[in-house]
Amino acid sequence: MGADRRMYPAPWDSLPHFAARDWVRPAGEKTLKDIAASMCAAKGIRNGDVLVGASLGGMVACEITKIRNIRALYLVGSAISKGEVNGWLAALHPLAQVAPLDWLQVSAGQLPTQLADMFSQADAGFVRTMCSAIFAWEGLGDTQTKVFRLHGKHDLVIPPPAHADLLLDGGHLITMSQAGPCVNFIRRSVLNFS
Repeated sequence: MGADRRMYPAPWDSLPHFAARDWVRPAGEKTLKDIAASMCAAKGIRNGDVLVGASLGGMVACEITKIRNIRALYLVGSAISKGEVNGWLAALHPLAQVAPLDWLQVSAGQLPTQLADMFSQADAGFVRTMCSAIFAWEGLGDTQTKVFRLHGKHDLVIPPPAHADLLLDGGHLITMSQAGPCVNFIRRSVLNFS
């Protein structure tokens, strides 16, 4: 949830016109729709773009399809509705409002992994707000956008959907652990529907 462009290591940058984006600096956004509007404005997302969104980023990308005419959307370990999020996380999400995130971030910053580093640098207020926003989200709904779902077989955060276009041997962070197969799938599918 507090990840940044480092979620997309090489070979993601080998995709034509690919640009990984960091989250916008929080400015009072309360919903995924608010974040989507801020991302469109701040990151120059235009009609006709192709989006890749992982986890929360995929849910925000779903909202962007309601603002922009997006040609294709690749959801990587992401959801199209709040009901797809692990039931335990759904039940526990109110605790994010009182959890000592600042302390957890300092602790995570001591771990030698890039993911822990991203979490330690995330805006705690943004994380708390998004924990609530996910479970108030209306979901993707009807869309004209072509949606592709890439998922890890062992994802405990958002279990694999009944239909996945690409199901890989991995967990929630296949953008990092299975970057090559994800990129290869996107490269092939973009050419097939263009």
